[in-house]
Amino acid sequence: MVEIAPKIQALLLLPPGVIIVLALLGFLIQIRWMLAGSLIVALSLTALLILSLPLTGYELMRGIETRFPPLRLTTAADAGPPPGAIVILGGGRYTDAVEFGEGDSVNRHTLERLRYGAHLHRLTGLPILVSGGVPYGEHVAEAVLMQTALARDFQVETRWVEDKSANTYENAKYSKALLVAAGIHRVYLVTHAAHMPRAVWVFENLGVDTIPAPMGFTTLNKAERKTLGYFPSAHGLQLSSSALRERLGLMWYRQKYDKPEPAAGALPAPAH
Repeated sequence: MVEIAPKIQALLLLPPGVIIVLALLGFLIQIRWMLAGSLIVALSLTALLILSLPLTGYELMRGIETRFPPLRLTTAADAGPPPGAIVILGGGRYTDAVEFGEGDSVNRHTLERLRYGAHLHRLTGLPILVSGGVPYGEHVAEAVLMQTALARDFQVETRWVEDKSANTYENAKYSKALLVAAGIHRVYLVTHAAHMPRAVWVFENLGVDTIPAPMGFTTLNKAERKTLGYFPSAHGLQLSSSALRERLGLMWYRQKYDKPEPAAGALPAPAH
């Protein structure tokens, strides 16, 4: 099961939660110290304005997405031994997808990852591992939904279904067990570009050699680049919040999980 406390803490530490908390603090301080309280409220509103600009969100996302550029297969092949599989990380579920009449399905983030994973599979011919469990006690694992979507929507079969994980760390931990049992120690890793730094850190820290295959890079449309990018919007705030959340998530993972394990090649062979 997923840990709820870190998610609540993140909501309070990231916009708009942290800004609302600061604004409320400013209002309370105004009761006793009018100038100090008014200053905190003004700074909170200014921060909300800046973080709500699409251009701000775009730049914050670029700062994390550019750590791993788009995959170039020729370059990746020259950099070391060939990978043996494509690992696609789940990005969430679409609960009660009534239009399909079949209960839950994958959400748009997961669907985007599956689309690119299927594209990579057609280019390389490598088998696919999908990873995602039931973090909130759902009846069907996200990986099973991913397997169904790959077969139905992209006509691609899935070799391995990792259905126990509740977060990115467990994605790597349980995927590694399946990969090592199959004699695979290097993989293409598919997830959103903003999530890739955290995902790569976890997989490498657990001893899985990864070739990042990021997708879903943030772009601005023509209107946002020229005019609307200078006006606050929900889209701009969402981009800023996502970028800051990934930075916070990577910091938290490094604090909690910074315990290197032996490389996959050094592990003993699984018992038969």
